[in-house]
Amino acid sequence: MGIVSGILSLFGCGNKTDNSENFIQQAKQIEIAQLSGELKLLEQNKTEFDFIGITSNGIDCIYFVKDNGMFQIEFEAMTNNQIPYIDKLKTFATQNGFEIKMTTYGNKPHYDAKEAPVLKIITNSNLEKTAELGQKIQKDIFNNKAETKYDVVP
Repeated sequence: MGIVSGILSLFGCGNKTDNSENFIQQAKQIEIAQLSGELKLLEQNKTEFDFIGITSNGIDCIYFVKDNGMFQIEFEAMTNNQIPYIDKLKTFATQNGFEIKMTTYGNKPHYDAKEAPVLKIITNSNLEKTAELGQKIQKDIFNNKAETKYDVVP
């Protein structure tokens, strides 16, 4: 997990800034309807890592993690503004019959805490279901629209 935490600390959603001159790496942008295409690349090992994330604003960042041929969804609260979404996502997971697990990757958040909490939603879902869940989370939890542009990270 050291590699994952290092990658997240460099390229993850919590490090997105409004100061574009400090943001060197240009992320690929998609609309939520294109998520299944990105998950297909992940499924086919055509991504740099065994996970991808999407975010439109640095707050609504959710990660899709490949796990033994299935997908899990994760949310890491790197900023203070993300903390309230942990409970909203827990409720979403419970209402949809998914197990949840709290963990950390050891990343230092941008608020007064030793490590950023990570909510893992154990979906054990296939590509189609995962894309559907990602769309539902972005719409229902983060109030994003179909035409919202997302950066694909890392």
